[in-house]
Amino acid sequence: MHALDPDFLRTFIAITETGTYEAAGLRVNKTQSAVSAQVKRLEEILGAALFEKNGRRNVLTASGRRLLEYACAMVKLNEEIVGIFRPPEVSGHLKVGASDDHAQVFFPDVLASFARTHPAVRVEIVTGTSSDLIPRMNDFDILVVARRAGDQEMEVLRQDKLHWIGAEGATAQFDETLPLALWPEGCSWREMALAALARHRRPWRHAYTTSNGPLLAATARSGLAVTIAPDWFLAPGLRILDELDERYPLGLVEMGIMTRPGHRTPAADAFNAHLRTHFRTPHSKAA
Repeated sequence: MHALDPDFLRTFIAITETGTYEAAGLRVNKTQSAVSAQVKRLEEILGAALFEKNGRRNVLTASGRRLLEYACAMVKLNEEIVGIFRPPEVSGHLKVGASDDHAQVFFPDVLASFARTHPAVRVEIVTGTSSDLIPRMNDFDILVVARRAGDQEMEVLRQDKLHWIGAEGATAQFDETLPLALWPEGCSWREMALAALARHRRPWRHAYTTSNGPLLAATARSGLAVTIAPDWFLAPGLRILDELDERYPLGLVEMGIMTRPGHRTPAADAFNAHLRTHFRTPHSKAA
């Protein structure tokens, strides 16, 4: 029976996140030749090519994308099992800033998993908009923030397509003046939406503004307005408005990690490792 080594899977995940064997080797403390050898062995075991070249970057094949889901789950489970049986080696206090929307959807699983494997680390979470948090980088050990693709230097964890979202069966999207439920000023999602409407000279009006994701979802679900978000924001009663997506395309948004310069600690490294695992793993939709 063939077995997959969790160490090989960590290397595989590192390549998907960094794009090159060299950068992945730096992350997992291996030479480039060792990284290449591990990928080759994985491909031999699975009987499938996992990466293909796109310029200087290594991008996933269809088989690689299938493996990624299972690899993240296996590495996460392996870390949790080891963390349960080994005494805690990392301790301290972390102050983490996170954008409201990502914290609401992703952080419950991240914090629960991290608490099981690193019970001696105290984590304090402060939420806000990315535009408010980034200027306060020195107040935090780690920031988990959103941006439009290419805007801000950070370690990108995931990339999502931004969509227009509204209520099932509602018709607000056909109003001559489009009613919008928006994130606050400074939010890259908001700016991308307004720029898309401006390019096509589509009239719009404010219906609601808040950084609270569930309130935005409730406003959109009521049919009073449409909002903008990635597909993981969807909840019962909401749908992607394909007609607006086609007419006013919004582009890609990214979520990633920023770590305070010169303040890298074992606790921060451990928390970032959990972020990398969980933000790559399938998740439930926002409520």
